[in-house]
Amino acid sequence: MRQIKDKELTKRKLIEAVGAILQTQGFGHLGVNNIARKAGVNKKLIYRYFGGVDQLVEAYVVERDYWMTFSDQMNNLIADFSGKSTKPLVTGILKEQFSFFDQHKEMQSLILWELSTESKLMRSIHNAREAMGQKAFELTDKHFENTKVNFRAVSALLVGGIYYAILHKRFNGGKICDIDVGTEKGKEEILSTINNIIDWAYQMAEAENDESKS
Repeated sequence: MRQIKDKELTKRKLIEAVGAILQTQGFGHLGVNNIARKAGVNKKLIYRYFGGVDQLVEAYVVERDYWMTFSDQMNNLIADFSGKSTKPLVTGILKEQFSFFDQHKEMQSLILWELSTESKLMRSIHNAREAMGQKAFELTDKHFENTKVNFRAVSALLVGGIYYAILHKRFNGGKICDIDVGTEKGKEEILSTINNIIDWAYQMAEAENDESKS
């Protein structure tokens, strides 16, 4: 029993070390020696308990990434939203993503890593996120079918805008299109506009559907 507890404690130290390095140093410092030093353990344990650095980072992402941690909640929401309007669901998901990404520097570092390097690990993580997002689209597709509104494209622009705005704020200042994302007022303006864009998309689709019925 003691051995199991020691193993779990060591794994926890290593996962936490990945987060600490991402937050303070960036993805370029996720080497086996630096992680082991940060965790205060022998680097051999990274290979023993995870198989390597990539698998350790993947374990961290599965535990902390917004879309990964949202997996179980998403499944429950899908069951609850059967036959109901999906607009509050997708609005909430995107607004929460903005707030989550804004508050977690380690997640910002991961997205920057994903965008700026060719990495099998990051591609795998991206594909897992896409699979998670697909579940939400399966709910919204029915509302937008046979209309000119491509809600997947709308979502792509919103998600991409969220990432860009927050990464720009972190590295080059918060002002984008004269909105200071680094202020509470600026954040509220972005969140309100996310809400308005989704409202527009749903209203456009409803108008088209009503016109086709008349």
